[in-house]
Amino acid sequence: MSDFASVMKDRAIFFGWIVGLTLAALLLWSLTFSFRANLLMRSANRALAEAQDTRRLSSPLPYVPGQFSIGGWYTIEESDSLFFVFAIFRDGILVPCGAEISPEGRVTEIVPLGNHARQVWYRIPQGVINVHLRRIEAAAAQIVMRYSAAGGEG
Repeated sequence: MSDFASVMKDRAIFFGWIVGLTLAALLLWSLTFSFRANLLMRSANRALAEAQDTRRLSSPLPYVPGQFSIGGWYTIEESDSLFFVFAIFRDGILVPCGAEISPEGRVTEIVPLGNHARQVWYRIPQGVINVHLRRIEAAAAQIVMRYSAAGGEG
């Protein structure tokens, strides 16, 4: 009987460690949102400047609990449009991109961010790009609605 109790105790300790580490990682992820968003914004602005694009991202949209997207939502300086920074995987390589989203929630342009992204952009099949467009526009519909309901303040 003590063998059973010992095994259950070991499993409970193991499970407790897994839960504790998962909670710590989630807490760290949520508490560093603004730092990560600002770092991504600076990188995107640097890539836009290198490409002689006049757009500049001005501020990240606040994190909304329950919203899961791989990328970041930003406002564009002197514009009503939003900008979504994301990545497309192509042949095992990350291709960073940005999508300008109109106030109506439609993608107006996708911009490759960086020299490598511009080089491989034309080798990405249109079907892959269309999948990303649909996903971005579906998420943008919710973001734009929430953003405009809050008076443009997030």
